[in-house]
Amino acid sequence: MTVYGHNMPPKVVDVLVPEYALEKEPDYTAIGRTVDAAIEAAFPDGRYVVRAIGKDDHPGKSLDELVSVILELGTDKYDPGRLAVAHEEFSAYDYDIQAGLFEIKGGRIVITDAYEYPTLFGDLACDFFRNAPLDRGHPVRVDILIFYRAEALEKARKRSPDSPGVRPALEEYLFRFRNPQAKTEALAGIVKILR
Repeated sequence: MTVYGHNMPPKVVDVLVPEYALEKEPDYTAIGRTVDAAIEAAFPDGRYVVRAIGKDDHPGKSLDELVSVILELGTDKYDPGRLAVAHEEFSAYDYDIQAGLFEIKGGRIVITDAYEYPTLFGDLACDFFRNAPLDRGHPVRVDILIFYRAEALEKARKRSPDSPGVRPALEEYLFRFRNPQAKTEALAGIVKILR
């Protein structure tokens, strides 16, 4: 594991997980423990919003190019013409990103009953392996985790109270930046999941 910018945010953390591949279903607990340990070592206690992305969803960009864009803009939303995954389903909301809220407490990621596997990353990797085929037609390898300070984001709201919403279980993953002009300030760090 390599940590850059140790004394100043945002941090960029490299974690090597060569066994994480999509030829067969990954061992979510094993890869999750590796990545979770890197997160726990790099980030202080606090509440974070984490967004997982796969490099393959960004054709033409290398992993390092994508990280550079995120560091520059504070988000992977560099193309205003590109629609988010499940955009139609979530179009009733004023969201900026799809992500999840979690906490680090006492130097450990807090694992709740909502997790299928006992690790943050294991659950994310499982979601991208099992559920990405529903909207993309194939599993996706999570290559980048983007961490935001939770206080810099808020839950998205419906644009109109009368518009049809999505299941509350999905609604909780829609966030917007409190200050859209300060996305880079909201960024706590990036974890690169290397092969």
